[in-house]
Amino acid sequence: MGKRKEERELHETFDLYGADVEILREWDLPVEKVRQVRGVLKIYTTAGVRMLKKVNVSHARLRFIHESLEHLYASGLTAVPRFIRTKYGDPFIVHPTGLYYLTNWLPGKEADLKKTKNLFLAAETLARFHNASAGFAGGGFGHETREDFSAQWGKYRAKLGSYDQHLADRRDHTAMDRVYTEHRHELVKMIDHACEQLNESPYGAVLEWAREHKTICHGSFSRQNLIVDKERMGIVDFDHCHFGHPVQDLGALLSRYMPRNGWDAEIGFAILDVYRGVREITKEEMTVLAAYLSFPSRTLQVVESYFERTRDWDVDRFTSRLRKSLALDRGRETFVQDLIDRYGLQMEAPSFAPQLDDVGSYDLEDEESSSAESARRDGWEEQEADESGPIAVQVEDPQSHVTLARFEEDDEQLEERSQRITQAAHVRQNRPKSKRPAEPQPRRRPSHGGPWTPGRS
Repeated sequence: MGKRKEERELHETFDLYGADVEILREWDLPVEKVRQVRGVLKIYTTAGVRMLKKVNVSHARLRFIHESLEHLYASGLTAVPRFIRTKYGDPFIVHPTGLYYLTNWLPGKEADLKKTKNLFLAAETLARFHNASAGFAGGGFGHETREDFSAQWGKYRAKLGSYDQHLADRRDHTAMDRVYTEHRHELVKMIDHACEQLNESPYGAVLEWAREHKTICHGSFSRQNLIVDKERMGIVDFDHCHFGHPVQDLGALLSRYMPRNGWDAEIGFAILDVYRGVREITKEEMTVLAAYLSFPSRTLQVVESYFERTRDWDVDRFTSRLRKSLALDRGRETFVQDLIDRYGLQMEAPSFAPQLDDVGSYDLEDEESSSAESARRDGWEEQEADESGPIAVQVEDPQSHVTLARFEEDDEQLEERSQRITQAAHVRQNRPKSKRPAEPQPRRRPSHGGPWTPGRS
């Protein structure tokens, strides 16, 4: 009776996940129990804990991910989840319900980046990742780069025009509509300034360096994908890794976690110093980073979520969130100015964010998205992106989906300034039958034996 119950629970878990339990035969996994953790299955076996993930990408894309991880591991970055090959030697499985891959489950806990100790460790880990990524000769995947910031930013400029048209066609305007309308011109100035500074920066030379050195970006370097085990930090979820320049990951890290620190320059410089202790940042790269941080990603994310209905918030919540985000833009612009001054960058600092008072305390909740939680529409999936929503966004290339970085927000008190700097200094010191990939075609072996049960291969 116990085994029947275990088997029923196993099948229920796989059904809820949208997977076929029979794929476990491909690895001969002696399963003890399974539970879903976000977008993956955590499988307890007699040989250890494993992670099974279903992805909806092309074969070529998944091969790119697999080869990237192998390159990182061979380059010394061992705290990454390598694909476990099937009993037939294939790195992943092609199945009518999707593509699946299996890895070891990295021990540890999700990184709490509210703690500056972990934030600095994340910066060090990111630098080590970028060092290890250089020279990746594999891949062959079509979408090799996603670092064209100016093209993405220009599409967001076009999105604002669609939002304006939507408001013009509506009679009654909400409080959120009014706040957006009031500060829309400042948003446009911030976008245009960032594009101008990026175009005047050595962006082209920086990208050319990245192409020559074959560096990889993680693409989703956020707390959900960072695992801390004692003093060691591992990286998981490489589903969005791609060829690109390290400044993209570094800029996203600062954009995600500096707002909760009020864009404190000391914290920001400590993060950069920790990163630079492992991988130096050239003046050209620092200039591109400053241009990247000039773009109002956080605020545009709120605006996009409201008009395209990607978040189920009421109007008051959207209104409050937009005002707080605009207020944080002033701190962001001040940090960019400090960055320019400290490193002697030849560029113009942004100064367009409005001065807003009485926006409330910093109580922004966690808004980061992880591909472990939900599928991200980034053009790498085989199915078409979901175009639902009340706003028909008009851009030159309707197939391009612009995704801003998602940010962590919380309402806990910030750590004491002295503790932050001390920690910074410390870190600086120290169901149908499964198929295998189409290229190359693997040999097919028949499955033998009776019905599969937990604990039996």
